[in-house]
Amino acid sequence: MKKIALVPLTLAIIALSGACVSSPPPASTASSVQPGSVESNAGTAPDRVDAELDGLVAKARASIDANHLSEGIKFYISALGKATKANKKSRIDEISGTLNNIGARLTVEPHESWLLPDGSQRSGDSRSAAHGTGLMPAVYLYESYGYAKSAVPDAFIRFEFVQNDGNLTASVATDAKGLANTSITSLTAPGKDAVIRAYPVFTSEGYSFAFKSVFRDFGYAAPPNMAVVAALEKTPAGDSANPRVLDAVATSLKPLGVDVVPFNGVLASARFRAAFDGDSTALTALAGTVKAGYFALVYVEVGTPSRMEFQGKVYNIFTANAKATIRIVRADGTVVFAESKDGIRGQGGSDQASIDDCLVKVRDELSAIISSRSADIRKAFAE
Repeated sequence: MKKIALVPLTLAIIALSGACVSSPPPASTASSVQPGSVESNAGTAPDRVDAELDGLVAKARASIDANHLSEGIKFYISALGKATKANKKSRIDEISGTLNNIGARLTVEPHESWLLPDGSQRSGDSRSAAHGTGLMPAVYLYESYGYAKSAVPDAFIRFEFVQNDGNLTASVATDAKGLANTSITSLTAPGKDAVIRAYPVFTSEGYSFAFKSVFRDFGYAAPPNMAVVAALEKTPAGDSANPRVLDAVATSLKPLGVDVVPFNGVLASARFRAAFDGDSTALTALAGTVKAGYFALVYVEVGTPSRMEFQGKVYNIFTANAKATIRIVRADGTVVFAESKDGIRGQGGSDQASIDDCLVKVRDELSAIISSRSADIRKAFAE
């Protein structure tokens, strides 16, 4: 196993409720010492340094024999720090080798919430994580002995982004079960995949030793960049089986950063209304086999036409008024964009002609809304 470099470092550890303990106070006198540099203290004989190292190594072995692995590792880190400061290369190699051998016995395993029924590890959702919800990285740190393993408490787990970026609790101590979990508060790019890595870090006397080869990655997948477009037109004659606004809305959305899939099935009114209200189950049913990350839902309601009357004279002109609402939601029902237009008027020589003209005007109004609000809609698809 590749040697892991020892660097003086003061970690700022943030405690999480239920899965951590507070960190030791930072060493105010920790200095940057590299192998090959010597800082000698007057009156300190070389054999005294060796004696100190022997004492720390003995304490480390005793702690590990007593099943206090974290304590033992910290004694080894203290010894390694002293050996590095005294430029004792043979002792540095000896202690580093011991720590690397210990690292070979460590494993970082995902919390049960990350496991699928077949035992494989699931992925989180990047948009949920960006809002501080959904699955959060959580691991168990174990020391393995062949077919057996034991939890490693009082160790710090470092969480860091290796893909995408954002804010999270960076260092968390393991509890009695070896568990440590972090909280994500934001992602720099919620619409992109993210990967967070967890690995153990031990600190003693201002020095930290990171077992970076012992890690667990947590993936967060961005929702598919695809939008299902569905529309329901309610007229005095009932719900339209072939909404005229569907193609207009789909065409207007295509340039705004998503792949558009118009709904082409038989649209049940109750299912559409449930989806329109953000019901995730209804949205899933609406998508069918399409892996949609978004839904653009349009609801149009046309009122009963009226015949034009002026100064007591009735004319053979009919008018109809409509209200149209476009709502863009994520697969979980979260609304990312919504706008309505009321008082859309059409007219014609009959009831049906006024309704038909009204629906043409609705189509034009919806296209105009999408065009004028394109920047907001594009941003909604990217977040």
